[in-house]
Amino acid sequence: MKVLGLLKENAGVNVVALTPDNVKHLSEHYTVIVESGAGVLAGFTDEAYGLAGAEIESDRALLLKKSSLLITLSSKINFSGIEKHKTVIGGYGVLDELESILQFTNNPIDFFSLSLLPRITKAQSMDILSSLAALSGYQAVVHGFDKSMVVSPMISSAGGTLYPAKVLVLGAGVAGLQAIATARRLGAVVTAFDIRKQTKTEVESLGADFIEVMGAVEDESSGGYAIEQDENFMTKVIDSIALQAKDADLIITTARIPGKKAPKLITADMLKRMKPGSIVIDMAADTGGNCEFSENNKTVLKDGVFLLGESTIYNRVARSASILLGNNMTTFIHHFRSNEDLTFQDEILAATLVTRNGKIVHEKICAEVNKY
Repeated sequence: MKVLGLLKENAGVNVVALTPDNVKHLSEHYTVIVESGAGVLAGFTDEAYGLAGAEIESDRALLLKKSSLLITLSSKINFSGIEKHKTVIGGYGVLDELESILQFTNNPIDFFSLSLLPRITKAQSMDILSSLAALSGYQAVVHGFDKSMVVSPMISSAGGTLYPAKVLVLGAGVAGLQAIATARRLGAVVTAFDIRKQTKTEVESLGADFIEVMGAVEDESSGGYAIEQDENFMTKVIDSIALQAKDADLIITTARIPGKKAPKLITADMLKRMKPGSIVIDMAADTGGNCEFSENNKTVLKDGVFLLGESTIYNRVARSASILLGNNMTTFIHHFRSNEDLTFQDEILAATLVTRNGKIVHEKICAEVNKY
């Protein structure tokens, strides 16, 4: 059988790409080697992987040498001295982190990135971005209220009545919709914005108010993602958001444009007008942020407002995130195993293949790397 190696993630990443349950399932088709400590921060011990049928290896260089298939979310890998062909299946936000691709070039490596999955029905069960986004939206609300000075629901007591918190969600994709649903379940009053007009119905179905700004440019070829807008439209957007931001107790920003800097939706002027002690959770902080002054993986206090840069907030619920991620990865691995000989003909494999024998073959990535 081929040997599958599961890598430990970089420092600061708590999730693991496969759980012991996934390993047990994959052991029918692969000899599985797990890097020691790979799942510890997600609550999965080396012993659990061993009981699932895996070999535990503390020497990464030896694991790399033994394995023909490597699985990781985003681990940095040193392929120096590796002569035999390897296949890597990972996440890696390749459009936003082009430098992450370079480790796979000039080496005999086939690299597949699940961040490039086509938005088709057949690929939904492999969609790591949606899985992690859903957990991120949930955790953003939970973490936001944990840090907040106010409670979420209306509470009547002997001391009087506390009215529901006001939550503003910017971006109504998977993360935004989950944030809306979670905040509503916690009793908050929620308002949301997205430039895509088709999201209005989804937002309102969750019990939130929708900020509608007319005149957005949409592109059907974008795969459902938002695209860059002109300056005049963005001025109208910022004016509309400002009216809601001044009263918000918690703002959650999720707006991203693949391969581009995140749009600035919370300005310095807005922060000055917001309530002291209010919270902004910026989930796009790793691509420049939706909020001015936010910094990834840091808390910044600006004009009395706490700005939390939380682009990988799913790490706070690492066990749950790993279960979903592992299931997505396992489905993709099985698909790869069944269709490996048809890589360029298979819609899913062709869309996710970034390098072939160390050469970049993905058309969009090639164009971006040439710019880079």
